Amino acid sequence: METSEQGAVRAVFEDLGGFNAVRQQGDGEGPLVGHLLRANIQLAAIPVFARKGIADTTVNDLLDAARVSRRTFYKYFANKMDVLESIYRTAVVLLLARFREMQGGAGSAEAWLRGMVARFFDYHLAVGPIIRLMQEEALRADSPLASHRQRAHEEMGRLLAERLHGEGDERDPLTYRALIWAMEAASLELLAGAASAGRIEHAKTVLGDLLISALCRRST
Repeated sequence: METSEQGAVRAVFEDLGGFNAVRQQGDGEGPLVGHLLRANIQLAAIPVFARKGIADTTVNDLLDAARVSRRTFYKYFANKMDVLESIYRTAVVLLLARFREMQGGAGSAEAWLRGMVARFFDYHLAVGPIIRLMQEEALRADSPLASHRQRAHEEMGRLLAERLHGEGDERDPLTYRALIWAMEAASLELLAGAASAGRIEHAKTVLGDLLISALCRRST
């Protein structure tokens, strides 16, 4: 039977596009059943990592949570860090896919930016402990998550540039990176404590204002 923690994680996962988004954005290896099994192991592992931390989580913990055999586990993952790395990659894929989907229906650039910021914080706070754990791990230069964080920031920067300025834009890429760092830092601060709903909404407003002020051209 699925625990309340797993149910909450699965709800967020499906809200972001779920198995279909992973299959469309993945590496293309294996049939659909392979994607489903991998995703199931990841989803089951999230509450375990969040509750026990990286150091104290064992492969046996992940086997028990996912209810899979050791043979099945090692068919898809080399070790527990491989699972965590896969969770991080999946989280990035789903969030970026949702940002892209939002482009068409958001209307103005300002509306898209506010919607993107709201989605970013809603997602992070919905599954807060694992996001905080992965963000802190990804900040370590020697972590396998670090290169994925770098690529995620580059992809998000390209998405901002394409949506807001198009080809030929001369804006320094560091502008985008700095704004993404600001969102990441704000998320970590909110996740470090029991942030109230009001504080979270205030953060969305402030970060939305910041991105709009920095990226949207104003007519004079």
